[in-house]
This record gives sequence, structure tokens and C-alpha cells, in this order.
Amino acid sequence: MSKSITQDMAYRQSLMKYAEKYGVNRASRKYNKSRPYIYFWRARWDGSVESLVCQSQRPHSHPNQHSEAELKLIRDVRRRNPSLGLIELWCRLKQRGYTRRPESLFRVMRKLGMFPQEKKKKIYTPKPYQQMTRPGEKVQVDVKVVPRKCIADPELRLFQYTAIDEFSRLRFLAAYPEQSTYSCRTQQPSGWASCALSTRSTAAVSQGAAVAAMEGVFGAGYAVLNNLTGGRLGQPGTRRPSG
Repeated sequence: MSKSITQDMAYRQSLMKYAEKYGVNRASRKYNKSRPYIYFWRARWDGSVESLVCQSQRPHSHPNQHSEAELKLIRDVRRRNPSLGLIELWCRLKQRGYTRRPESLFRVMRKLGMFPQEKKKKIYTPKPYQQMTRPGEKVQVDVKVVPRKCIADPELRLFQYTAIDEFSRLRFLAAYPEQSTYSCRTQQPSGWASCALSTRSTAAVSQGAAVAAMEGVFGAGYAVLNNLTGGRLGQPGTRRPSG
């Protein structure tokens, strides 16, 4: 039961003080409450607001509750078979005269604390981002399937290869008809796949130096695409690579 003072408790406290000062009849008319309601709470009231809390109406016992013999049977069978599931355990109990349903068995076992506690999930702690120091030091390569509706030839299949320089965030993109880096390696002497249509440079490194570094990484194809896309500027090295 919560020990905090709720709005209803404060309301009853005000009602009790008013009834004590002006009487039950006047308090009943002012607060729009019946006299039996006021007499009920006045019998519980000892002057403190904590005495006006709603108490639990749950019964302490009922005629159909599990008997001590049934509880002992459940404990004994569970102790001898700790790895059994709920239904298998219920079948073992049925063979020994247990007459309850599986739902009742589950509630009793939960109340007795027979189920193992769930392990808390580890809180994800992101790894610190390793800041690159120069263009071309580390390049991310990714491949995706180009949708059929984006290709004019219905029998042609293309795969989009993307490479991003982690320092300057320069990006290069190209398409190949196979899902393999073999074609990229045969065309790029550096061993990286060709990548991105949009290029972004940095304030720390001049755009010309970044473009020159990417040309060395991705070959002459990058310079052609860089001229087509305009070589936009952007913040370098600010994203931790995924995967």
C-alpha cells in the first residue's frame, strides 16, 4: 500500500474536520456525501490523514484455496523435478491426485516464488568513436541491391556499392552487375570498392586536399563524379560507423 497522501485522502481529511466542527448533517450537505459515508470514515479517523487511506478489500482466505497438503505436494514434485515445464509438472501432479487447473498451479507457483528470476538485460554502452587523422585512413564500404523498378532493362540486375571516407566524409557510389567486391578490386588499384555521388569536405582539411586523397583511393572515376556533383562541404569525422 502506498504511503503517499492522495487527493482522496486530503478530501476526506477536510470532510472530517468540517464534520467535527459543524456536525455530520451540515457536512453531508456541503460535501454531497451521505451520512453513513461520513460515519464510516469518522470511525476510522484518528486525526491523521494516514488513517483515511483505503485499505485492501482482498479476503485473507477463501474456501477453494490450495490446502497445505496440495502446497506440500507442489513443493515436493518441484524440488525433485526442477527443470520440468509448467504443463509437464501439472501432469505429474495429476498422477498424484492433484485436481486443480494449470492456471491455478501457475498462480500458486508464482506466489511461492518457484519461477526463476528474469535476467536483467545489459545496458548498451556505445564504444568510443575512433577519430581518423587523415583522409583515406579508413573507408567504409557497403553494398545494396538496386530495385528492379529502378532499372530500365528488365533482365539486368545491379548492386550499388558505396564507400565513405571516415575522416572527410567524402562519398563515392557506383553500380556493378554482381554482388561481389571482385569487380571493384579489379578496377581499383587500392583494393576498395568505388563509391558516392555526393562529396563532403572539411574545414580542418582543405577541399582540394580531401579530393586529391579520394582520387588516390578510388581512382580517376572519383574526380569525374566530383565534378558532376559539385563537391559539397560538410562536417568531417562526426559519425561512428554502424555494424
